[in-house]
Amino acid sequence: MDNTATDIIAADLKNIIIADHHGFCMGVKRAITIAEDTKTRGVENVTILKEIVHNHAVVEKFRKDGIDQQFEVQDIDDGTVIVSAHGVSPHIIQAAKDKGLDVIDATCPLVTRIHDIIDKLDVRGYKILHFGDKHHDETMGVLGHAKEGMMTIIPDMATLMAQSEEQPEKLALTTQTTAEATDYAEAEKKAIERWPHIKVFNTICNATNQRQSAIMKLAPQVDMIIVVGSTTSANSVRLASMAEVLCGEAYLIDCEADMQMEWFTNRETPLKNIGVSAGASTPEFLVDGVVDRLLELSGGVASVVRPVKSRNVNTLALKDDCS
Repeated sequence: MDNTATDIIAADLKNIIIADHHGFCMGVKRAITIAEDTKTRGVENVTILKEIVHNHAVVEKFRKDGIDQQFEVQDIDDGTVIVSAHGVSPHIIQAAKDKGLDVIDATCPLVTRIHDIIDKLDVRGYKILHFGDKHHDETMGVLGHAKEGMMTIIPDMATLMAQSEEQPEKLALTTQTTAEATDYAEAEKKAIERWPHIKVFNTICNATNQRQSAIMKLAPQVDMIIVVGSTTSANSVRLASMAEVLCGEAYLIDCEADMQMEWFTNRETPLKNIGVSAGASTPEFLVDGVVDRLLELSGGVASVVRPVKSRNVNTLALKDDCS
C-alpha cells in the first residue's frame, strides 16, 4: 500500500466501533476447551468429527496440534472421536461406539436442548416443522432425532407456505439455534396463522439474538461493517447479510489479510466510522487483527470504541496466522 492511499484513509477514518456482542459464544468456548483438554490429558488418536466449530483458523489450529479431522465415522479406525459443537444424529454416535471408538460429546448444550425437545415430541407422535438450513451440520444432527417422515426442514418462507393446509393435530415448530431472528419471527407468525393449534418452540440461542441485535444497533452509527468469520459459519454469514442490508456496505472476512484496499480508497463518500463484529465461532485475536489493521490505515489516529463490558474472553491459546 502506498503512502497516498494511507493518507486518504487517515484523513477520514475517525472511529472504529466494535459491536457490543461478538465472537465466541458459550457453546463454542466449551467445545474448544473440551478438545484442548482431551489433548492436554495425553489422549492419543484423537479425531474431531466434522469441524469442531465453523472457523477456519480454529480448525487449522487443531490440525497443526495433531488432532485429526474426519467427516464420516467410517473413516475413523480407532481411538477417540470428539463430536463437534453442532451435534450429530444419535445414529452416528451409536455407529462410533459400535466401531469401538471412545466418544466425547462436545455438542453445545443449547443444541442438546433441541434434541431433547424433538425426542419428546417424536415419542408423543408430533409432526415437526424445523426452521433451518437443511445443509447445516446442526440441522442434519437434529433431523436424526425424529422418526423418518416426521420432520420437515423449512429453509425459507416459500417452503413453509408450500406445506399443506391440512396438518395433524399434533404439530410443532422448532428452529436452528443460529437462525436469523426476524426471518424466524415471520415464519412463526405465518405458521400460527395457518395452523393455530401448532406448538411453537423458539430455540434460537441467546448468543445469536445478542449478536444480531448488536448489528442492528451498530449499523446506524457506521459507514461500513466488517464481520470477522468464516463462510462455513451460518451465524457469521447472517450477520454480514444483516449488516449489508442495514448499513449499506458490509464484508465477511476470515482475518485482516482478506481486507481489500479498494474498499477504502476512491470512494464517493468518506469512511468516517467503521464497525467491526464477529460470528459466534470467531476467536478474539482475529477481531483484534482487523481492528489493528484499521487503526494502521487511519495512521494511528482513529479512536477504537469497545463494548463497555466485554464477555468475549478467549479461553484458548490458538493465536496464529489465518492461513
